[in-house]
This record gives sequence, structure tokens and C-alpha cells, in this order.
Amino acid sequence: MDMQYQEYNIRLSIDSRLEQVRVLSGALRGIGQELSLSAEQLGQLELMMVEAVNNVIEHAYQMQGGNDVQVRVEYSPQEVHLVISDRGHTMPDELHSTARDMPNPEDLPEGGWGMGLIHLLADSIRYSSDAKGNHLHVSKQLV
Repeated sequence: MDMQYQEYNIRLSIDSRLEQVRVLSGALRGIGQELSLSAEQLGQLELMMVEAVNNVIEHAYQMQGGNDVQVRVEYSPQEVHLVISDRGHTMPDELHSTARDMPNPEDLPEGGWGMGLIHLLADSIRYSSDAKGNHLHVSKQLV
């Protein structure tokens, strides 16, 4: 079967330590190469994932190791969908609103660029919390 027509659902998990984000990033690069994503598509996906996972570690888990951060990569020929999940503190509403503009730097807390970058790069964003934790869904169109 030609890989262009297969769909994938890949799950990755790391401990909530910043030094593990680089390993996760390498795994996503490997997945992207296997799926023949362009360098630009892969770079954007990697930046969105790294920013989201860093936010989870820094804010949801307050830099405490020993917590699970999960990333699910769903691929179809039309889009790549990332789901970043945690069981930490929920994200404030204003950070995951539907605004697509880069926030005013003066309005941002220290290190608050992550969600602004994600909003600029993603084609869709959705955040939810349920009994299983918090879930940030970001999608990038491929066509």
C-alpha cells in the first residue's frame, strides 16, 4: 500500500522534564521524514509541538518532573493533527482563545510567546479538559 494513502495514529510519551523535549522533537522529525513531509511542514509541526510541550512542563506541571506528557500524531494525506495531553493545571482561557494574531509583547507574561506562535502556525486549535486530563489539539493542513 502506498504510504501517501495510509493514515497513522502514533503515540509518544515523555516525563515532564525539559531535557526530554529534545528527544521528543527528534522522534517527531523521524516520523515526519517517514511520512515524507516537507522541511517547512515538519519545521512548523516541530515548533508547535515543542512550544506546547514546554508550556505543559513549565505551567501545567510547574517544572516538576515525574509527570506524564503525551503527544499523539495523527496523519492523513490532508493534514497532521497533534494532541498534547497532560494531567496538570489547566490552561487559562485567554491563552487558547481563537485569536490568530501575535499577542502584544507587553501583554505577555514572561515566556508567553508559545501559544502566540502556535496560533500563527496552526490551521486549527482546540483545547479541552476532561477526566483524563487537558488536551491541546493543533492541526496543520498539508494540501
